[in-house]
Amino acid sequence: MPRGLPLTLWRATLTDLTKLVSLSAAVLVTVIAFAGAIKPLSDGVLQAGDAVRFILFAMPPMLAYALPFASGFASTLVYHRIAHDHEAVAAHAGGISHRSLLAPALAAAVGLSALLVALNESVIPSFLRQMQRLVTVDFARLVAQEISKGKAVELKGMMVFADRAQRVEPEEGVMDKLVLDGFAAVEVDRNGRPVTEATASSAVLWLMPGVGGDAPERGGSASGSASGSASGSGAGDSVALLRLYNFVAVQEGKVAGGARDSVNINFPVPNTFSDNPKFLSFTELRALADFPERMNWIDARRRALAMALAERRAVDAIRASLEKTGRARLVDERGRPLTIQAGGLRAEPNRWALLPPADGGPIRVDLMREGAAGGVAAAAIAPAATLSAEAAPDRAAGRLSFRLDLERARMRDAGDGNVADAPERLSIPMGGLAPEGAVAVDLLARSPATLLEAAAARRAATGPDGALDKIAGDLGFQIARLSRLVLSKQHERMAMAASCAVMVLTGAVTALRLSRKAPLTVYLFTFFPALATIVTISGGQQVTVQQGPVGLALMWSGVAGLLVYTAIVFRGLARH
Repeated sequence: MPRGLPLTLWRATLTDLTKLVSLSAAVLVTVIAFAGAIKPLSDGVLQAGDAVRFILFAMPPMLAYALPFASGFASTLVYHRIAHDHEAVAAHAGGISHRSLLAPALAAAVGLSALLVALNESVIPSFLRQMQRLVTVDFARLVAQEISKGKAVELKGMMVFADRAQRVEPEEGVMDKLVLDGFAAVEVDRNGRPVTEATASSAVLWLMPGVGGDAPERGGSASGSASGSASGSGAGDSVALLRLYNFVAVQEGKVAGGARDSVNINFPVPNTFSDNPKFLSFTELRALADFPERMNWIDARRRALAMALAERRAVDAIRASLEKTGRARLVDERGRPLTIQAGGLRAEPNRWALLPPADGGPIRVDLMREGAAGGVAAAAIAPAATLSAEAAPDRAAGRLSFRLDLERARMRDAGDGNVADAPERLSIPMGGLAPEGAVAVDLLARSPATLLEAAAARRAATGPDGALDKIAGDLGFQIARLSRLVLSKQHERMAMAASCAVMVLTGAVTALRLSRKAPLTVYLFTFFPALATIVTISGGQQVTVQQGPVGLALMWSGVAGLLVYTAIVFRGLARH
């Protein structure tokens, strides 16, 4: 080492800085982590037994905010002691300049900044993910636990009972899956009075990532909801899809809807886990530019667009068959075929209307017998009918699902006489239908960019499609928003690391400049500029998410301003 370097002074100062930074950061992190656990505890989201775990998980992430202030506080106290004890004057008299005296602060600034970068790369995202999982609702576990205790579970205004609940391995694209045996439910009004009773031999509950929008009503079958545009009440909500098998409902002592093979019920589940870029490292954030579907809320929208395109492809095939032969063949979810006799399809908002046959007769649906014998098992006629896509939990495997609603329909089993003589019913719904072999596996394998290109090509070829355009527009908007969010997170982490380095220098320079004032008074001259820096970084991050790179100017202006403030204070120190 060259002679003349004050190594002893540097070593002593750096040691004091390290000790005081560690102590200050530990105290500040503990206080912040404890304060962060208060709201989840008071809201009942966080269980008391998990409070200690939550606080421990919160400590590393809180370093991102505590370390800059703790570093500034430690450098202020260390250098104030050096100045107050006249060590700075003695050093200057011995030929050690103020720049040389600030070398330990500069070394600490570089080290702490590098530490914060390393924490943001791997440690902090991991602990943030653990914190989030503790304060989110494990919906399937909650339902299974309550049912195993013989208690009822409230789902969308219904008190649900079951003999047994079992969690099973979910399909791809599904967050969780629960099988219920011996299902029963009671729907109550606002006064708690039962209004509807329902039973089912079994039920399956799928928990799927939400994509925003309004949740469809029970049994909803609009194209938008089937394609995934309807889910939770907010972008962060998940969707619970409940399918009931061998369903029977009774309302006020009367059969309501009769017995049906299966019924789907959709409802939002708030406060469930959702991917967030803040859970990712720098490397993973960069990868999102090419693979945005790694975020579950992007992937849910990607799947929604794939299913919407597949639905329209299937409807095009049905329309072509009706226009060419007057018939279209579909199968239900159990593989039982039925034949529709109509003149074609006309697109309407969220559904397709069947046109009467060319001879002017009614629309006819023949339910075919299973097995090799074939033949018509039952027939239905109606003056009007609509076809709409419906939500299907097993769409993760690429299966499409449509519902056929016959209006003012008549239905009779084969051999029981003329179907035209059967009593008229207001509506006959037939769900779980799809063209034979109609799946969306090829579309589900595509990236968001190729799906958006396919949607744009279809719009150019066939004209506007309200539901499809809405889903595609939502996916494009969310991808652009994700890009801005990733940009904001990357720069926020770098800005926080840079601010940590500047705050150490600010505290040291200010302490030397204001050596005659009390330590806490001196720290106020460091704290408020530092606080303004953190506020501008946070504000710049939010502006970047909303408006793009223009917010980066605000984000970095705080760091630049603090650096200018430090330079001005140092100039005053050097002059005196």
